[in-house]
Amino acid sequence: MNKVQFLQEKSAYHITYPDRTDLSFYLWFTDKHPQAAIGWHHLGAEWERLGKDEHALQAYRRALHLPPGDFFEQTRDAYHALLRKRRKRVWQRSGRLLLASLLFLYSQFGFAPGLLTEPGKPAPSKTVQREVAPRPHVEVIAVPAHIRNDQLRSQVEAYAASRRPSLKHPYTVLVVPEVPGAPMYTPLLFYRPSQLRGLLRYDPVSRTVLGDLWFEQPCICQDKPAVQTAQAQLAEEQRAMEQVLTLRNAVYRAHQRNGFLPESLEQLAAPYPANALAAVPVPTAASGMAAWPYYPALFRPESAWESMQQVIPLQGYPEPFVPLQPLQIHVHQATHTMTLASGPHIVRQYPIGIGRHGSTPEGYFSIQKKINRPHGHDHIYGSRGLVFQADGYAIHGTNQPDSIGDSLSLGCIRLHNPDVDELYSFAAIGTEVMISHRSPPVPEWANPAPFLLAAGPEEETPGITYHWLH
Repeated sequence: MNKVQFLQEKSAYHITYPDRTDLSFYLWFTDKHPQAAIGWHHLGAEWERLGKDEHALQAYRRALHLPPGDFFEQTRDAYHALLRKRRKRVWQRSGRLLLASLLFLYSQFGFAPGLLTEPGKPAPSKTVQREVAPRPHVEVIAVPAHIRNDQLRSQVEAYAASRRPSLKHPYTVLVVPEVPGAPMYTPLLFYRPSQLRGLLRYDPVSRTVLGDLWFEQPCICQDKPAVQTAQAQLAEEQRAMEQVLTLRNAVYRAHQRNGFLPESLEQLAAPYPANALAAVPVPTAASGMAAWPYYPALFRPESAWESMQQVIPLQGYPEPFVPLQPLQIHVHQATHTMTLASGPHIVRQYPIGIGRHGSTPEGYFSIQKKINRPHGHDHIYGSRGLVFQADGYAIHGTNQPDSIGDSLSLGCIRLHNPDVDELYSFAAIGTEVMISHRSPPVPEWANPAPFLLAAGPEEETPGITYHWLH
């Protein structure tokens, strides 16, 4: 449908229903013409005008997932602008919190700890949340490559002193050499340190350094007991964040698709084709929990993602200073790289194979189906498949590992089988896939230990032979 036809429909609607709003027309139109991107574009713009940013983003996504038309570029630009606006608000909240932390540090300004609160702190509710004992908290920050130890010690101490006043227990800062493209003096949530420049243990209550180690040159340092302890604690915290992020993303995407939350987390691991997740992540034994708590009564549709902090709380650990965001898959064709991201946080990065002669489509898609052990000749699709476009495009494994890093497929995106197993574990149905020729902002990333949810036979489709554009 072109713009003239759309405007004719709109005019006829308002003549028939003169007392109804533009919003009512756009809702009516998208219900009547769900495959017309122009309707979703205008619905998104109207929701944005009314201040319903989450609704606007959902409408823009629907438009971008349809075949490109006259409004594709406008919708793409509006979608990115709204994402930037939302990120700016997040950073502004974080900046205000940082300022409050500094004021707290200099208590002569007259601020009391009890007056400072965290952004996104849940409102009082009748729902009783389980209390879990705090777990050891570890942060990883990168520092300039050639900084001297005396400067390094001073700057890391200043970083620790300016942290959130809500942290009430000692925590550890692991200091790593500069990661090109990544922000410095900012927590790298899902980075695996292989070399260190230092370690600092800090008590935010007494505002004192409990212990530190500094190395003139980057050091593996596994012979240091303090490093061994911190690395183990970091791995435990990263696993908790990965599990909670995976659950939050799956529940959020379910709400996007259905308009309501699942009654229980177990519904996320239904048999194919409703297998949003392969399994429900189970907390480690060290956490002291048998399962992650789930409080759907605390969900707020007007702040769908933000309320996930209360719906599935990160028990035992503080929420990240820069909040987590829904998972997105970014395919960087220029460098044959895939990044799994949560807003500004890199979760994983993988080498990939793409289509020859530009046959991998650019644009905005979402995971539509997930198949364990997809059947094709000679195991051509490897161990897992994630369909992102109905006409034969999928992210899948391969029986040709040498093709990773090259452009040899007919349009599909290939990963090494262990990598696609991990991506399959993270990415629920509905997770966005963004494909472009842009290079990743961080060229190289050190992934933590593999995150795997066991896929079972109920996610297989033994009666189907796939003919994806492998």
